[in-house]
Amino acid sequence: MTHQQASAVALIKRIAGIIIFVPAFVSTIISVLKYLVVPKANMQEMTATIMDFLQVIIKIVRQYTSFLEYFWANSPIPDILHWSASSSLWFIVIFMLMFIGLALQASGARLAKRVYNVKEGIRERAILEAMNGDEARSFAELEKLISIPNTSIFAQYGLLYISPVFWGIFIYIILYLINRL
Repeated sequence: MTHQQASAVALIKRIAGIIIFVPAFVSTIISVLKYLVVPKANMQEMTATIMDFLQVIIKIVRQYTSFLEYFWANSPIPDILHWSASSSLWFIVIFMLMFIGLALQASGARLAKRVYNVKEGIRERAILEAMNGDEARSFAELEKLISIPNTSIFAQYGLLYISPVFWGIFIYIILYLINRL
C-alpha cells in the first residue's frame, strides 16, 4: 500500500476504533449500573439500605445523562445465573466490542507511527540522494518505491485477547458479589 493509502487507512482505523469503543463502553457501564438497581429477592436490611442509596444515586446519574437515554433504554442487563439468556449474550457481545474498538484504534496508531517513520526515512534518503547531484532521485520518486504493509487488529494480543478475559473475570466477580448481597 502506498504512503497516502497507509495514512488514510491509519486514520480510518483510529476513527472506527473510537466510534466502536465509545458506545460499547457507555453501554457496558450503563448495563452494570442497571444491574445494580435490579431488585434482589433475599436482601437483608443493611443490604437493602445500601441498595436504596445506590438506586437514588443511579437515578440522579440517569437524570443528568438524559442525552444517553438510548443507552439507558436499550443496554442489556446481564443475568449471571443464566449466561445463555439473550440479555446476557448481548452484554457479552457489547463487552467484546469495546476491546475490538480498542484493538482497531491501536492498529491504526501503529500504522500511523509506521507511516511517519517511513516518511522520515524517505526524507533522509532524499537528502542523501540530493548529494549525488545529477543522479539524485526526488522525494516523490523515492516515495513511489515504498510499500507499507497493513497492520492487523488480531496482532493486538494484550487488547484483544488478554484484556477481555481479565476484565470479564473482574466484572463477573463484582456482579457475583453484588448478587450474593
